[in-house]
Amino acid sequence: MKPWLSLFLGFKVGAAALAFLHHPYAALVVFFAPDPWIVMQFVLPNHQAFGPAATRFETSGREVWLTIDDGPDPASTPRVLELLRKHGAKATFFVVGEQVERHPELARLIAAEGHTIGNHTHSHPAWSLWAAGRARTAAEIDRCVAALLLADVPFERFFRPPVGVRNPLLAAELEARAMLLVLWSARGLEGGGRAPESAMRRIAPQIRPGAIVLSHESGSRPEQRLEFLTLLLEHLSREGYRCVLPERPELRTR
Repeated sequence: MKPWLSLFLGFKVGAAALAFLHHPYAALVVFFAPDPWIVMQFVLPNHQAFGPAATRFETSGREVWLTIDDGPDPASTPRVLELLRKHGAKATFFVVGEQVERHPELARLIAAEGHTIGNHTHSHPAWSLWAAGRARTAAEIDRCVAALLLADVPFERFFRPPVGVRNPLLAAELEARAMLLVLWSARGLEGGGRAPESAMRRIAPQIRPGAIVLSHESGSRPEQRLEFLTLLLEHLSREGYRCVLPERPELRTR
């Protein structure tokens, strides 16, 4: 049993003992004490009790790893690729399996232009993957892989869950597939609807050599997401950063 799970269960058992001994208020405090910590494991990329996750990479230059979630999509992918060509930037696209099934030609175009592709689940269950059981967690990973294989698209063994939310079963499923969980160290929250300029102000101080930079395409606001990516690439160019594709041994979890 994982140490964090043993500790978590210990709190719950201790709370039950206190309740049995007629200490109801102490029981409530002990029962809920570890819950904020558990929530942090779900949503914050630097908390790694649910398994190791890459959040940066080693580099000796002004380099970042640009990652783009939620495609491919005819409303955004061609324009994203045009922006990347304009800036001489390479990126990893974390794609959704259902989107690959609908637009396999776009997934092939991403790879043909020298970018890499990672797994972003099959159906993008942003608000339910945290509670998924083993079978569903595995299916979200494997069905995306199947979509990429059927589309004849090369891909990396990288996985990113929607909005970065993990569940306690995910690490074992990724390990069984020799896949690496990849999160980020810089994000502007434009994927959640933040205005492009505001998202740019938020992400700029987080950008440093070796950062994994999160951006998005597609979704309900593709124009805003494209505007943010434009601002981001212009900022990186001004600051002398190159968008590169790090090798797996260069990735770090701390």
